[in-house]
Amino acid sequence: MKPAVKYESPLRDEQKAETRRRIVAAAERLMQDADLVELTFAAVAREAGVQERTVYRHFATKGDLLDALWDALDPRIGTASFPDSEATLVEAPRRVFPAFDDNENLMRAFWSTPQGREFRLRVNDKRKAAIRKAVADAVKDLPANEARWVTAAAQLLYSGAAWQTMKDYWGFSGDEAGKASSFMLQLIFDAARRRANAKGPKS
Repeated sequence: MKPAVKYESPLRDEQKAETRRRIVAAAERLMQDADLVELTFAAVAREAGVQERTVYRHFATKGDLLDALWDALDPRIGTASFPDSEATLVEAPRRVFPAFDDNENLMRAFWSTPQGREFRLRVNDKRKAAIRKAVADAVKDLPANEARWVTAAAQLLYSGAAWQTMKDYWGFSGDEAGKASSFMLQLIFDAARRRANAKGPKS
């Protein structure tokens, strides 16, 4: 008996890709829904106009869906690949904050909705690890608590919160906010090294 031949259908593949795109796009829209308590597969299915089981066929877990959303958003806002060197971290706000202006509603939703917070915190461990690596040289000779403060401040300066604060309270554009954050990051790293040199090597 001959083995069954698996039939590859380009049309079916295109339909699957389109359905996946619709689901991810629906998740993005729901990120901006201030009235949504939780991003669920049922809510995503309704928004995408598909059955809930269809969402599960494309994404086994909500984590898989959020990862796909990160991948879809990165070309627009450039935040999925976290800077892990001092030079790339200093440059990152200057490069990314103008793109936040182009996606303002979505960026604000990340900081004002429960589903946006879940989305951010999902990758926070990776972000923190990258930031620690990026600032390692600048803080290596500081006491542990001061190194921790500098690291946390660096993450804050490269965040949607910094962009939004400078935009709302100071009237900065994304371009100016990016320049300000990049400037402050470099200033902090230079100051950290001067402080460490003034104190001498850690005992």
